[in-house]
Amino acid sequence: MTARDRTAPPWQGRYVTLDGMRGVAALAVALFHYNISQAPHGYVAVDFFFALSGFVLCRTYLPRWRGGLTTWAFMKQRLVRLYPLFLAGLVITTLSAISNHWTGKGDFYSFAKIGKSLPPNLLMLPSPFTHTLFPTNVPAWSLFFELVASLGLALVLFRIPRMAQLAVALAAAALFVPEVLAREGGNIGPLWSQMGLTMLRTTMSFTAGVLIAGLPAKDVRHPGWLGVLCLVAIVTMLVADPAFIPKGWYDVTCAVLVSPLLVWLGSRGEPSRVLMPVAWFLGEVSYAVYAVHWALMEPLRYFKDDLGWNEVLMGAVYLAACVGLGWLCVRFVDIPLRRRLNVMLHARSRNVPPRAMPD
Repeated sequence: MTARDRTAPPWQGRYVTLDGMRGVAALAVALFHYNISQAPHGYVAVDFFFALSGFVLCRTYLPRWRGGLTTWAFMKQRLVRLYPLFLAGLVITTLSAISNHWTGKGDFYSFAKIGKSLPPNLLMLPSPFTHTLFPTNVPAWSLFFELVASLGLALVLFRIPRMAQLAVALAAAALFVPEVLAREGGNIGPLWSQMGLTMLRTTMSFTAGVLIAGLPAKDVRHPGWLGVLCLVAIVTMLVADPAFIPKGWYDVTCAVLVSPLLVWLGSRGEPSRVLMPVAWFLGEVSYAVYAVHWALMEPLRYFKDDLGWNEVLMGAVYLAACVGLGWLCVRFVDIPLRRRLNVMLHARSRNVPPRAMPD
């Protein structure tokens, strides 16, 4: 490693605009759950997440798959990436749910429901005993479907031509869009009764991201107006609520057109140098924010709903708390646990006892 490499900023070589948009999307989902009026369409961030994931995974793993990476090895890498923060989120939200019994917020989650759902949820599987897939951390449904999409990438999408990928995306959209319009909204995912539609939603957006990854790429992405425009556009998409557009049509437009377009544009330009560290940091904590924000929702609603504190102020405090807790989880849970899991997996693959491997 050269001296120049050691002094390079951590965002060098990354898709910084996409990092920033991922961070904005995670904050929008959190704000939607905390106070729907401040991010009325925050849930369409999930469609952006799936499209972004398809793009990033295809760009990252397709060359490795062509070089001999097996499906099993790929899925192990995905589990190592997803599980530590998934586990942290589940533990923290479960503790928060239990605390509701003594905070005056009521019996939101019975001990029986928590006890029945935790064993499968700890395995990153939906609970077959409850109507909600992940009752104590409801947004975790999308993390399960992220794993499902990853498996579909290795088993199907990597193995079929681009025209077939396009057919998959269009077929999923053709089935998904009428349902969103009929329901007058696209907030679909956390319930067993929505499982079929959730599969369509995931397939449509994830495959769109894979298709975008196959488009010609720019070798050099200069800082400039395009990255800034993308960041402004995703904020606008997630917090706007235009009265002249029916809710269902707005959600369909965001999921089918705007989110994939933002992934493509975001991969072609970077924000200004002033915004780069902010965008990079938001991307670094985005997954953690998504994983843990549900735990802070009810405790901080007390100040807004019961004490009547200013909604805008409390929205900002809530998001700051989510970022702070998310950063702690990245620093003290995600990084060390992923490192340890990688050591264990490498040790097993070489038939070497884990203790013999360096930390």
